[in-house]
Amino acid sequence: MNWQWLSIEKLVDPSSFVGALTLAVFIFLVACLGAAVSTRLIQRPRWVMGKLERKVDKTVIRYIMRIKNLIIFVVAAMFYASLVPSLRALVGTAMAGAGITALVIGFAAKSTLANLISGLTLAIYRPFRIGDIVSIENEYGTIEDITLRHTVVRTWELKRLIIPNEKIDSISLINYSIVDPRMLCRVEMGVSYDTDIDLARRFILEEAYRCPYRDTGADDPFVRVISHGDFSIGLRLYLWVPDVDKYWSARWWILEEVKKRFDREGVEIPFPYRTVVYKKDLPPAPRESHDGDFRTEEPR
Repeated sequence: MNWQWLSIEKLVDPSSFVGALTLAVFIFLVACLGAAVSTRLIQRPRWVMGKLERKVDKTVIRYIMRIKNLIIFVVAAMFYASLVPSLRALVGTAMAGAGITALVIGFAAKSTLANLISGLTLAIYRPFRIGDIVSIENEYGTIEDITLRHTVVRTWELKRLIIPNEKIDSISLINYSIVDPRMLCRVEMGVSYDTDIDLARRFILEEAYRCPYRDTGADDPFVRVISHGDFSIGLRLYLWVPDVDKYWSARWWILEEVKKRFDREGVEIPFPYRTVVYKKDLPPAPRESHDGDFRTEEPR
């Protein structure tokens, strides 16, 4: 078998196919090693990120790491192209028509570049951070990751919502974690018109003070009359909770415990009544007599 094609000269000659392939593998491994080593060095306690980690959140740190890795691989690719004669000539031709090349690449990678720039914008201005609880695209979940192209949201059903950075940078969302995570929980309920409102309010507040999800450091809960409905008096409880997770737990707890308390105390939670009257049971319509008076015919 002829092994001359696998000689040392061929392996180190970038102008040959074997040499170019060997060089590509070598530079790729060096780039991977450089990315891993630089990440470990930057994250060391005595280095930059180690000192700033308490001041810079995970969102910025992850994005900086990804940008760093992208730059390393782009530089490695350019270095490889400069060593391979065929690619060097191709790069030279491309540089000669740099304007047209940039225009073609811009159109081809328009979406990718837009997502990259939007991701950088999100990392700098931080309308949300990794770990924040948000409501977006009619979904409620936690920001799990922000990559160079998209943002990953872990929903409460443990689904992953993948949103391109360009899109998420241009839509409105609710961030429950930014600045102050506390929320005002509002729970509405109704009582019948013959109920003593002050007594019902006292029962509701007693259960609210017992709620294990209440923010004890915030203002006291209070109850207001909000409506006079067709068949009930509307009451609304206002209760401060520490965060959005406690909001739902507190709401469900209050609804159940107030219902049990009303049942024990005899307070009625009304429901609509409907009275059905048959037409044959209605009194006859009055008819005008000859002298101008209205008289009702007697049923036969």
